[in-house]
Amino acid sequence: MNKYKTRNVKVAVGIDMGGTKIKLGLIREGAIIAQSSLAASSHINLIARLAEIADKVDEMLAENNAEPTGIGIAFPGIIDSTRYKVLSKYVKYPDSQGVNFSRWAIERWNIPVALENDAKAALIGEWQFGNGRGSNNLLLITLGTGVGSAVMIDGRLLSGRNFTAGNLGGHMTINVHGKVCNCGNIGCVETEGSTWALADQVKNAPDYTDSSLSKESNIDFKHLFTHAANGDRLAQQVQDKCLKTWSLGIINLIHAFDPDRVVIGGGIMESHHILLPYIHWMITRHSWVKDNPPELVAAAHPQTAGMLGMYHLLIQGKKTLTSIL
Repeated sequence: MNKYKTRNVKVAVGIDMGGTKIKLGLIREGAIIAQSSLAASSHINLIARLAEIADKVDEMLAENNAEPTGIGIAFPGIIDSTRYKVLSKYVKYPDSQGVNFSRWAIERWNIPVALENDAKAALIGEWQFGNGRGSNNLLLITLGTGVGSAVMIDGRLLSGRNFTAGNLGGHMTINVHGKVCNCGNIGCVETEGSTWALADQVKNAPDYTDSSLSKESNIDFKHLFTHAANGDRLAQQVQDKCLKTWSLGIINLIHAFDPDRVVIGGGIMESHHILLPYIHWMITRHSWVKDNPPELVAAAHPQTAGMLGMYHLLIQGKKTLTSIL
């Protein structure tokens, strides 16, 4: 018996496996009709986490009288989107390489799955439903727990032999004398300007104890920007370093891919009034395209672009239950 036979709302399920939160949405005709979230707990076994995610999805489906037609997962890692496999062994969800997402979706709901890198999914979401509309040459940057990137050229999402093309903007070397990143590279954009690296940068500064930041139990970019605006010297120095790091990383990507438009998303974009003018100034001062720079915009859907992108990939792919098992 089909347990959904009395339900009349057909939806796609979107899941964004973030570094801090797992976001879940029910999507119908390009609109998110219901949302929820779980703590990421990305250090633990993913198979066990998927069971909790499935229970939450079932709860949302029941509350909205909905039947699932497909499930799209935006994942923080290098993804083989043709075989729905995680390729990278990284600090988040360490057992993810062995997870068969297609089998999970079919055994739980008898529906097809789509799997893509979270930054690539966000780019697709902004391209179709947000501030990427009208441009087929796009660069998307996400600034938050880490630094992600994705690139579209002539309407085609870059992939590459190892599925890394355009995807490692956060792992370009920006400081040859920098620390070894958790990816193994030296002086990455992430090691110089991301949430996971911020607290160490601040606490290891010589004048940390004299800074108002020392009174914060949790040092994040919201606190950093607030203390900088209030005149704290260390906060201003670290803020300037991060702004310069992000700007130079974006300039490197502009030089590599020559986009029409750069869309910037992620939690840090709550301070877009500071970031966008600074990055634009750096591009017009230091890039090769200073006389014809790309348009620079904030993401329209910083919290939901990944889920919307996975919805589009499900619809576009017309995926069936013959998905790889």
